[in-house]
Amino acid sequence: MKISDYFEVGTPAAILSWGQLDTPLAKTAHGLLRHSKVFKPVCVVDKLSGTVGKYVSHVRYDVPIVKNIVEALKCGAKVLLVGVAPVGGTLPKEMVNLILDAIKSGMDVVSGLHVKLSETEPFKSVAKACGIRIIDVRKYTGELKIFSGKIYGSKVIRVACLGTDCASGKRTTCVQLWQRALERKIPAGFLATGQTGIMIGADEGAPLDAIPADFIPGVVEDLILKLESEGKKVVFIEGQGALRHPAYGQVTLGLVYGCMPQFAIVAHDPSRNCFEFFPQIPLKPDVGAEIDLLKKFVDVDILGISCLDDSYSHDGLFVFNPFDDKALDCILDKLEVVL
Repeated sequence: MKISDYFEVGTPAAILSWGQLDTPLAKTAHGLLRHSKVFKPVCVVDKLSGTVGKYVSHVRYDVPIVKNIVEALKCGAKVLLVGVAPVGGTLPKEMVNLILDAIKSGMDVVSGLHVKLSETEPFKSVAKACGIRIIDVRKYTGELKIFSGKIYGSKVIRVACLGTDCASGKRTTCVQLWQRALERKIPAGFLATGQTGIMIGADEGAPLDAIPADFIPGVVEDLILKLESEGKKVVFIEGQGALRHPAYGQVTLGLVYGCMPQFAIVAHDPSRNCFEFFPQIPLKPDVGAEIDLLKKFVDVDILGISCLDDSYSHDGLFVFNPFDDKALDCILDKLEVVL
């Protein structure tokens, strides 16, 4: 799925994060504010005040925070982007009326939730009556394919940006590398595997956690081969969850099998003593354990650990901040040697 098939580049949009902008649950909002290529964020709808740069680091769009849809319209918004990713992908009740207000005001709605707003009342009926579109990016409409093994014959360089937990920087690292590679004139592609990457404007994307498990590797394989056929020499693949995460590991494994990466980066947050939002699981994110498990499934070269904590180090592995261009160049230098 490519969001550019639905909207023109530069479409002004409001991002809905009501009450969650300053939490990890607003990772979709954070991604759009940092990296959006198709939509142009003009405001965020939230309880907070001021501009988003006060709450979110490294934003490209330091837009105002507004309290309602009327104010969003005054900012020029034509589309409402649901900018939260709650556990389970359900719609927070406090956002229902805000989404309905947007629909009634003539705004298209783009959602990455598991619940399909385009198929759910009252959104479905109101949208039809108002003649607007609801785009559910977690509604996979592509062809379901079983893994074929053709990826083994592919010559494209595949870099999987994996992680030790959810919301640990996988997508951010992936997009930062992709954008830096393009700046260096490297023919690079970005394969999004989650809703935020698709909404940002990835070269290709599929919401893997909305695809039957049997088909995840085949869909990933097929999209990589498509990007290769379009001239991409290196593809950065957005990871999902973590192999060691009991709730999400099945998606991660399907992704790894589908892309069969020659290279990987592991995103890590060393401050966590448990998996985010899962304190009842008696495990915690662990770089060494994650890499050991990964190497049981695929022969892969670990390029480094992406980490926002500049004090973190790991013996034998390059640790870098994904917002440090010099560090990104070090990674890309290694890849250019094999291109």
